[in-house]
Amino acid sequence: MHCTSSLDKLVDDILIQILQALSVREILILRRTSKRYYSLSKFHCVWSAVFCAEILARHLPPPGPACSLSTLSPADLEHRTLLALSLERRWSRSKANIIVSSSEREAIDQIVLVPGGMQVLTVHRNKVVWWLISGKPGSPELQHIGAWSLPNDDVCVVVKDMERQGIIAIGSRDNPNRYAAVFSLSSQPALNKICDYPLIPGTIAGISRHFLFVDTTSQQGGGGLEVLDWHTEKEGTALLPRIPDLVRCPSRLCPFLRPYTCNVGGMHQRVPGTRHTNQRTNCGSAY
Repeated sequence: MHCTSSLDKLVDDILIQILQALSVREILILRRTSKRYYSLSKFHCVWSAVFCAEILARHLPPPGPACSLSTLSPADLEHRTLLALSLERRWSRSKANIIVSSSEREAIDQIVLVPGGMQVLTVHRNKVVWWLISGKPGSPELQHIGAWSLPNDDVCVVVKDMERQGIIAIGSRDNPNRYAAVFSLSSQPALNKICDYPLIPGTIAGISRHFLFVDTTSQQGGGGLEVLDWHTEKEGTALLPRIPDLVRCPSRLCPFLRPYTCNVGGMHQRVPGTRHTNQRTNCGSAY
């Protein structure tokens, strides 16, 4: 004889209210028992209530860009809730675990995580230091790998190539028309310089493959995003409209850059509407 649980006799509206009062763990367990509970557990109102109760009410940092809960899909709400709880479990301390400390502490202007999770770059005014995190779990150590300094006293900025691991660009953070260089994070030598510019027409905004993006909005007569091809010894730049998303996601520039990268008779074909300069770069062998 088939036995029906007392929950199965309830209408959907009551079950949804019960789901809204459950914990995340209880919801994930209940949804495995039947297709009906699985379907009800996917409702927006369920995860909106859980997100408010378990994330916002407990003052956990909500992952992802800030937006109204009503604009998020149920799947997105569920994902953000589970991600916030996962981060809480992994980062249970409210105080950072200091790996290395000294009496003479040097101010750090920027920290850049190197892909892989065991290396980090720190910026100290015009100096960039490369560290390796080693040691046993629970007792990490910081090992100095290498360092490099700008030839001037400007505070430098480091940008990393999101498409090619181990490639970074270093330049002046605040002052345009200064020195910039592209490096490979290789072990021998550490911070191997593969290309440098005695002067760039702006400040470094990003790097993607063999393109260096330079913000020229502070320049007189500028106001765009310069694209420099550091991979070859060809000269010239392309002036593009400044779109903030292009800096965050350089891959969106591909439709604009394809005409520029056409090689005609060994020389780059000029893009209609672009500005070419006679700026000389010192580039090493092709990467």
